[in-house]
Amino acid sequence: MWAVDNRTPFAAQGSFLRDRHGVEHWVVAVRACFSLRADGLLDVAPEPPPVRLVGEYVDGQAREMKAAADIAPFRPAADILVRGTACAPGEAVRRTCAVRVRVGAIEKRARVTGRRVLQRTGGRRGRLTLDGPEDFAGVRLVWRAALGGVDPFAEPGSPAAAPHPHNPVGRGWTARWSDLPEGAELALPLIEDPARPVVPGRPLPPPHGFGPLQPAWRPRLDHAGTYDEAWMATRAPLPPEDFSEAFHQTAPADQIYPGVLRGGEPVEVEGLHPDGPYAFRLPQVLLEARTRIGTARTQERLRLVAAILDGSARSVELIFNAAVACNGRDHAVEGSTVTVRQMAGVAR
Repeated sequence: MWAVDNRTPFAAQGSFLRDRHGVEHWVVAVRACFSLRADGLLDVAPEPPPVRLVGEYVDGQAREMKAAADIAPFRPAADILVRGTACAPGEAVRRTCAVRVRVGAIEKRARVTGRRVLQRTGGRRGRLTLDGPEDFAGVRLVWRAALGGVDPFAEPGSPAAAPHPHNPVGRGWTARWSDLPEGAELALPLIEDPARPVVPGRPLPPPHGFGPLQPAWRPRLDHAGTYDEAWMATRAPLPPEDFSEAFHQTAPADQIYPGVLRGGEPVEVEGLHPDGPYAFRLPQVLLEARTRIGTARTQERLRLVAAILDGSARSVELIFNAAVACNGRDHAVEGSTVTVRQMAGVAR
């Protein structure tokens, strides 16, 4: 009962999940991992890591997410997520480095710098000086290196001391950006949008990053709905009426894939590997799940819900999901058989 007969070279897992209306679904998730070869084809990971049933985090305090759970059948569109370490060719020491990632219709750039500190000297209306950027060999693409964090000049316990709602773990953010106090020293972000850089005298831009967003970060939080007395009285424990499925999108808004991500899309990576830029195509993998619920048999094609690119490791993960409504018969679910119907762009 509740078994997955996995006949693929990837990791597969079954689980139950309720939708926003409380309907139980049997969900099959597949985590397909590949590494890029010199000839541009991809190798399947010989020992695939298991399907993530919960999120993974950058640190032990769960402050920054590395990857969300792979069970995400209600996500409206595919997330494109990028990790790695920004570096110059040959890992040469630089003060700045340009990063560019393209996956099909999505292209994103970043300017990465060494440590920079903004200082105010000569009174509140005194001179602003910028120390840096310092030389660096590599900077990880993590949210703590992007704009955000806690305002270092806010009074502790005051509303102004709340962290940046879009990136609570970052650096360089303050509500007093246009009026830094005398003697202020502010460590600026290491990762920024080259089209909207952090410039003294101009408004601070939004945080700029490539990794997944925590559920309590905006804009994800804006899609969670209203949890008030009316919700307690009429909906709990189901999500509120104004809950949006967009809450399930973990990628930054400019990394949510427009349309359908099918596999075969071109990928271009710059500034994330010491050997320099490289390109390949996402593998095309068609997966099918045949599910048994009592005497009923269903057949579903798994949908691609996330592509996770590690630009420094020259690897990519594709996450697939399929969901079957149990219609009150979750006790009768026997399991699913998962097979590969077609695979292209992968070395044989």
